[in-house]
Amino acid sequence: MATRRGYGGAARLYNGLVRIDVKTMQAVIPAGKVRRLEDHWPASVYDISDVMKNPDADPVGKAWITRSGKAVMISINDVQYVTPLAQIKGMIKGERKYAHVATMQPAGVHA
Repeated sequence: MATRRGYGGAARLYNGLVRIDVKTMQAVIPAGKVRRLEDHWPASVYDISDVMKNPDADPVGKAWITRSGKAVMISINDVQYVTPLAQIKGMIKGERKYAHVATMQPAGVHA
């Protein structure tokens, strides 16, 4: 099935963690999990409002570097997002303020 990309939001570095702002949700990848992601291991993604209420909240998704090594895929509540790995690395190094996040949708589906 073919997919198309739509505007999703942005990812920003905040106190060592990655905050992902997409549509009406804010999610985070904790600082320790960011390091895991950089080492090419899947990282858990949490809903920021869940974490604020309960530090032991369950993850709502995961993030991983694609097989090609060019992008980071993020799955949150069964919705897929993608962001360029180069932008994420630049953001972590402090060279960029944010990374673009696009929503992955089946072709022919319009948000």
